[in-house]
Amino acid sequence: MAQVQRAQPVDDLLDQDAARDFFFRGKNLYDAAQKSADNENRLELYQRAAEIFSQYLSEFPNHPNAEPTWWYLGNSFYQSGRINDAKRCFSTLLNRYGKGKWAAAAAYTLAADHYNRGEYAFAAPLFQRYAENAAKPEDRPRGNYFAGNCYRLLGRDREAIGAFLRVLEDPAGGLFAPQAKVALGAISLRAGDFAAALKYFEEIVVSNEAAKVRGEAALNAGVAAMKLNQPELSEKYLQLVLTSPGMDDFRPDAQTALMENAFSQKNYDRVIEIFRASVVKAKDDKEAARLMVAARAYMRMKRPSEAMGLFREIERLSDPDSENAFNAAYLRLLCFFQIEGKHVPDQVDAFLQLYRKSRADDPRIHTALMLKAESLFTEKKIEDAAKTYSEVQVDLISESNRPGLLYKRGWCLAEAEEPQGAIRSLSDFIQRYPQDKRVLSAVAKRAESYVKISEAALALADFDQLTKAEDPALRQFAWLESARLSRAENKIEDMSLRYEKLLSETEALSDARTAEANYWIGWGKIKLNKAKEAVPFLEKARKLRPKVYAKHAGILLALGYFAAQQVPELAAEIETAIRGGYHHDIPKQAIQWSGMQSWNSGNPKAAAAALESIADPDEPKETSKEIWRYLAKARLETRDAKGALQAVNYLLDVEDQPAWKADALLDRGRALYQLEKFSESRKAVDEAMALGPQGRTSGGLRILTGDLDVQDKELGKAAAAFLYVVQFHEDADLKPIALSKLIDVHLKQSNAAEAKIYQDQLAKEFPDWKPR
Repeated sequence: MAQVQRAQPVDDLLDQDAARDFFFRGKNLYDAAQKSADNENRLELYQRAAEIFSQYLSEFPNHPNAEPTWWYLGNSFYQSGRINDAKRCFSTLLNRYGKGKWAAAAAYTLAADHYNRGEYAFAAPLFQRYAENAAKPEDRPRGNYFAGNCYRLLGRDREAIGAFLRVLEDPAGGLFAPQAKVALGAISLRAGDFAAALKYFEEIVVSNEAAKVRGEAALNAGVAAMKLNQPELSEKYLQLVLTSPGMDDFRPDAQTALMENAFSQKNYDRVIEIFRASVVKAKDDKEAARLMVAARAYMRMKRPSEAMGLFREIERLSDPDSENAFNAAYLRLLCFFQIEGKHVPDQVDAFLQLYRKSRADDPRIHTALMLKAESLFTEKKIEDAAKTYSEVQVDLISESNRPGLLYKRGWCLAEAEEPQGAIRSLSDFIQRYPQDKRVLSAVAKRAESYVKISEAALALADFDQLTKAEDPALRQFAWLESARLSRAENKIEDMSLRYEKLLSETEALSDARTAEANYWIGWGKIKLNKAKEAVPFLEKARKLRPKVYAKHAGILLALGYFAAQQVPELAAEIETAIRGGYHHDIPKQAIQWSGMQSWNSGNPKAAAAALESIADPDEPKETSKEIWRYLAKARLETRDAKGALQAVNYLLDVEDQPAWKADALLDRGRALYQLEKFSESRKAVDEAMALGPQGRTSGGLRILTGDLDVQDKELGKAAAAFLYVVQFHEDADLKPIALSKLIDVHLKQSNAAEAKIYQDQLAKEFPDWKPR
């Protein structure tokens, strides 16, 4: 950019001396080097010149030509590649002589070197020194202009403005004045003083300056006008750049500015129209900026696929560590999220691998983490989602996304069995955004989390808040879950009240919830010794969901019927329990009582079913005598003679009371009779009679004796046995049996008259009796 200035030595041709000759020997070699077209020869000439100039300064340090010699020596070194030696010479010249055209030339050479290396802080004061020591008037604006450029590039706008104003104020500044105005306009534009910037730029646009200078000014005038919300004026200047010859270098930037203008007006179709109309592309970062505007327009138009391709191109064009590449990668990630969620976690991981370490606190990093967490949660990868949500810093997320983040994170942590974290996030959401429509849903999830950490009081407070909700589903949920919680806390009355509130909801409940409520209300009433009140609830629960509640409701119903002394209902429940295989869960006391009562109420089948369910033939002595006794009788009545015989044999093994032993022998005899083992049956009768039985046992033995006599065709003996019972036993069960059997015997003896007497007696005394 900056070229080395030519300088002339002292003209001492008239002063003939050795020093002068020495100097011109070096000068001649230097001039020859500059004219040489051969690189190798030129380098050799510069090196020879440097040797002579060095020797000259060593021998004649105070000669009048010593000052230019330092410059020629420095430049010889510079041109021969010995840069540091060259800089040392120029610095010596500046330090020793300070001012003058040779100092100016040295300052300019050093400044140009620093400038071309991007070392603007070193270049700026040297350009100023060059301007202050200018050999010609036009060198002053040159030095001030380049000094201003250095300060502008350093962001030291105050010093840059001073330098550029000196260019404008310099009578010889005409060559650099237009560029200085453009630079001043650029500084004003950057500082936000758009009106001042527009004024500077417009002065150049309407001037007769070169098209390239006017093009830069027109481009920036368009940008300034756009900032001043003057779209028509902006369009005018930008179109001037696009259509004017000689302004080709600025056309890509003008197109970008036009696109930005349309974007700011939300005219996204126009953005894409401008983008597609131009075949001219910018380079590197400028092309990336142009593509960025188009890509963002595609995003606003809900066309993420087209935007993604442009963002990829921006990443390719940009330095990987630049803000531009980072932002493009982030926006591409957003597009991917809009298109599909399935592979978002992988895309986010790739993005984080590139940028997280260097930009850990950037909101876009945490927004990307949020997208990953949401995608994982959608894929039901709850634990991974919860872990990712925990990495997101809430305060780095945009305010518009913050409610959703807190709500979803809380929900996800709850599902991942991290209740403490869920409570913190949901509470933060509820406190910050009380008007959000998801607050009650968050309260519900927080209540569940309180339950998991055994904070019953806090959970109930949340549930009670939900019972006042307008949404019936939330009310039902609150009554149900609070009832379950009270049940777990063994607060039976509160549990029952909450289940009753659930049943009172006007909206239809599912069968599952209705059955649950009825079951636990019934369970509670059993616990509160209100067994009779429990029955309808338990019956309804079992009816609605028999697979779930048949057993448990049946057990509770059995207890309820037992407590209420409802014999038929209890017997039916026990039979159901036996069929269901859960009778072992019903207290034996209740089953035994039911069996006894069924027997006493004339239901031997139910009695047998109940009693045999609690009898243990493997360990008969572990079963009470009463169970074996009544089980035998019930089996006899149900014609299970073999089972009856088994039961009575177990009983006789342990029975030692004569009266009860006689009763058991009677049952053994009856069982053997049914099995047609008549001789063994008579033996049992004789053994029983020997014990002197009384009452029903005696009557029963005589009836059985009569039956055996009939089998032996001893009808007279049989009639006597039956008649004894008729005459001496007033038992309402035995007497009609004895009368019936006596009638049969007389009929077999063809004694119709006697039979008629007893038929009349049977009809009179037992008109409703029917043989079993």
